[in-house]
Amino acid sequence: MTVTDQKGLAKDRILEWTISAESFLETASVQQNESILWIGSASTPSLTRWVSERAQITVISPSLFTSKKSQFDVAAAQLGIHFLDEGEEWLRKSFHLLKTGGRLIIDLAEAITLENIEGKNYIKSLPDYWDLLREIGFEAIFVQQITVRSLAEAMEQGWIELTERAMFPAVVNRFIALKG
Repeated sequence: MTVTDQKGLAKDRILEWTISAESFLETASVQQNESILWIGSASTPSLTRWVSERAQITVISPSLFTSKKSQFDVAAAQLGIHFLDEGEEWLRKSFHLLKTGGRLIIDLAEAITLENIEGKNYIKSLPDYWDLLREIGFEAIFVQQITVRSLAEAMEQGWIELTERAMFPAVVNRFIALKG
């Protein structure tokens, strides 16, 4: 697939992305030495694996909110963004922190999946998430809705936020959004 800018002009980079329902890590396809902005808790299985693969990881911090430098290859978040007070703002800021050609990989749960979980602050539906990512400026968006039917399947996805009180089946939207 060729990514085009807002004027419809083809970029020189050809991108092929596959969303894997089996694993957030497979979908993210993080390469060695890529710079990653992690949005959410610093203690998730995906983050631990990327550290062992020698990716350069930065967990969100207030100092990044004022940064004007496009410095990351990847912005990634599993369900943790739902528990941030400024979840939508971090989605917007992630766009500006990504380098041209960078990608956002994010799992965003449907409201029904989070209804029994305490501490959630940011919840929308698949069309709302899609519209927001387009509004922010992402030029190519891929999405797959993933349904897990058990706690074991949620754990395999790395969705530790669903382990305590989620009702199953649980529905999560996995997005890849590209910055042209």
